[in-house]
Amino acid sequence: MTQTHPYIPATETEEQEMLKAIGVQSFEELIKIIPAELRANGELGLDPSLSEMEVSSGFNSLGSMNRPAANGICFLGGGAYDHYTPETAKAIVQRSEFYTAYTPYQAEVSQGTLQVMYEFQSLVCELSGLDVANASLYDGASAAAEACLLALSASDCEKILLPETLCPRTRAVIETYLQNRSAEVVSVASRDGRIDLDNLAAESTEAAGVVIQSPNYLGLLEDWAAARRVLTNNDTLLIAAADPLTLGLLESPGAAGADVYVGEGQTLGIPLSYGGPYLGLMATREKYIRRLPGRIAGRTVDRQGHPGFVMVLRTREQDIRREKATSNICTNQGLMALWATVYLSMLGREGLQRLARLCFDKSQYLGQAIAGLQGFELPFGFGYVKEFVVRTPIPARDLCSRAEKEDLFMGTVAWQGEELLRLAVTEKRTKAEMDHLVDFLGKATS
Repeated sequence: MTQTHPYIPATETEEQEMLKAIGVQSFEELIKIIPAELRANGELGLDPSLSEMEVSSGFNSLGSMNRPAANGICFLGGGAYDHYTPETAKAIVQRSEFYTAYTPYQAEVSQGTLQVMYEFQSLVCELSGLDVANASLYDGASAAAEACLLALSASDCEKILLPETLCPRTRAVIETYLQNRSAEVVSVASRDGRIDLDNLAAESTEAAGVVIQSPNYLGLLEDWAAARRVLTNNDTLLIAAADPLTLGLLESPGAAGADVYVGEGQTLGIPLSYGGPYLGLMATREKYIRRLPGRIAGRTVDRQGHPGFVMVLRTREQDIRREKATSNICTNQGLMALWATVYLSMLGREGLQRLARLCFDKSQYLGQAIAGLQGFELPFGFGYVKEFVVRTPIPARDLCSRAEKEDLFMGTVAWQGEELLRLAVTEKRTKAEMDHLVDFLGKATS
């Protein structure tokens, strides 16, 4: 290294000492893992004579070239959805005592944060029908991966089953988590867009766990209870993955026989954001509480009998004896968990049911309308809650590109060698907007 960067308070000698301790000869050797095409070449393309105001104005001009989904009509889905975010939730989340809160190591000065965690856990338990929940994880995919680690730690088996109908991004995260373990990841076949129960039964011998997503990658409902019945090994953990909003209409995972629930909490009032942060939900049965990753908040009383909140059952191995840990997750998405807690508290049980029903009714209306267009087909029928796929007479990707020009945002799904159009309908979509989409599709293919 020939130059000391002005923003690093270390001399060149100190930098060399650090590199030597790491075991490399130079900074370049340290970062060689980063592909050359992804590295900055040192030039930012800015005229050095520009003032701060001129640079800011230039960046604003570049930003105005974007076409955010919020400025159009958003039918995008696949794990992140355009639900309404109440202003009340925004106001509470942006309060400085929450916005700048740090890790609640000292319960005596963190009662607000700990109570939010406790209330969040209680709401996730009520949603999932299971006994205990943690204070959140990074996102739905990492929650699913942690559930697989839980299943492996609770079993003598080293096999995890992942259906074809599981979201590919979730599958990729699970496989990344397990790549350096002896665990075997086995795919379960599908039939007509849903998990093949016969194949599940055949593969479930000596399986530690199976992840079943409902609604699945295609938006279709899976049958957790039927899956539980066909598992040949009673010790195989059934991991139910679900959009929490859909649980306003469905039987809870716990009631259906699931051992673990995981989900992506972005639908709980958290606005769309490129890259997150999002929110991982996870709950399980009480007998697995010691294997539950991350933080758990509990309610207690002090010596005067006053109620209070503390962190409980958190094993130190997750910090200082990592080779002994069942998980290395030691944090949580506290601010996003607060957002979800406020949102669910505002909705209540009846509000959640009404919201899920509204999404269902609107998506069914749109699906029926599109199915009536010449050349369009819903290949897996209408067994969905708010998201579905469509077979189109022209390439779905071309339709999406043409739709963007009219500020209509849609997505695609790659499924068994075929590209399908994917549409998600939330409570924000109006009848006029859906009719506009149907009119666009009809004209685009005529």
